[in-house]
Amino acid sequence: MKNSKLHGAGAVFRYSMQQHYKTTSIRIFLLVLFVLAVASFPLLSLTRGGEREVETTAITKIYIRDELGAFPLEDADIHADARFANAVIVRTGMDDKTLAETLSKEPTSAAAVIGVDQKLTGSFIIRGLYGEKGSVGSADLHTLNNVLEEALNKARMRTLNVDPASAEMLGKRAVTRVQTVKDYTEGSGQFDTGAHMIVNLFYSYFVLILAMLSMSYIFQLCMEEKVSKLVESLMVSVSPTALLVGKVLAVTCFIFIGLGIVAGGLVISYFIARQMGDVSFIREGFIKTFEFDPTALHLHLGSVLLIVVCVLTAYLICAAYSAIVGSCCSKSEDTQHASLAVVLLVLTGYMVTTFVPLMESDAATVFISLFPFTGLFAALPNYISGAITLPVLIASLVIQLITAYLLARLAGTVYRMMLLYRGGVPKPKQLVKMLREHRAAEKAAAGKEANHGNEA
Repeated sequence: MKNSKLHGAGAVFRYSMQQHYKTTSIRIFLLVLFVLAVASFPLLSLTRGGEREVETTAITKIYIRDELGAFPLEDADIHADARFANAVIVRTGMDDKTLAETLSKEPTSAAAVIGVDQKLTGSFIIRGLYGEKGSVGSADLHTLNNVLEEALNKARMRTLNVDPASAEMLGKRAVTRVQTVKDYTEGSGQFDTGAHMIVNLFYSYFVLILAMLSMSYIFQLCMEEKVSKLVESLMVSVSPTALLVGKVLAVTCFIFIGLGIVAGGLVISYFIARQMGDVSFIREGFIKTFEFDPTALHLHLGSVLLIVVCVLTAYLICAAYSAIVGSCCSKSEDTQHASLAVVLLVLTGYMVTTFVPLMESDAATVFISLFPFTGLFAALPNYISGAITLPVLIASLVIQLITAYLLARLAGTVYRMMLLYRGGVPKPKQLVKMLREHRAAEKAAAGKEANHGNEA
């Protein structure tokens, strides 16, 4: 009898897949996604054309207008770079107009104005200038600016009587880390608070996207039969549970096929960009933006498989909860009200797991890792960051799987109960009352069947 409830789920799954990918707009959308993913890194590489350094430069003469005066640059520091070893360096006090006229007449000359930019909180700034019609380009100036920046740093250290070793120490940033004495003595590999927040943020945002996608798809599929008035016909050949299971499986394929297409496009894009030149700007840009090196995670095959398991488990919870709420919708207008229930739960979990690392509390970290609706966001990044141990992660996954199973069973019950319902979206208290009445009716019906069987 239990197995009969899933009879027909495969047919519903195949039908939903065919109907979804039969739509021309869906196929075009997936194609556009793939093309954008493939083009992403090459486009970034091309748009950085003005920022890439060159191996050989057309610059033969360099005018330097030093408005600082406090840290005089030495020609030897500039000539130390092989690309500018033969360049003529001219110190000048020419104004902007005269400098522009000079560069327009000298096609292989460039200029650098070194000063203080008040808009950047008093930071030093080096402005590289070149003529519009000369043979010197923006890549040449980007190269020159990098060399001048290094020369300026050396000049500052010399002026302040700082040796190279001390200068290197001055350039290092300080990080904070809160640990128990036991973790410290055992050499725990926990990240600093900032790195922990970055890992939490990226993973939580990915799960948030999954939750929103599953909600929109499941809501739509849960209402199809109600809107089209085909419920009575379908219930003759397919049970409500099989109908829901088939639809959720189809939604799962929709989402992960789309993500797979994007991921595959990004991998292809990365290798294309590597063939075009240096791709280190990707990692450097990430480190500069977030002050965190992703290679410090040391991901391997085991951790990748663990990520897959955690993502699927988180998705199952979100999909089952969305199926419960979506089953209560009778018309398209209901989804706006019903989606609020999903969005509030997911956003609460997302916000909590994003900002709890700021508390630097071990108890709070363990709690949000074990509680199922925050653990789906927090457990994996907390483990990767060293904030929780493997047993805590395993316990969290077990709790999440149990939660997903219970929510899936509840979703099947709610879907069967609400399939012929045509009212507004019931409130939680009203839904609980309807569930009790539905289960009481099922028990009464089961009792009658047993009595009839005994009489026979």
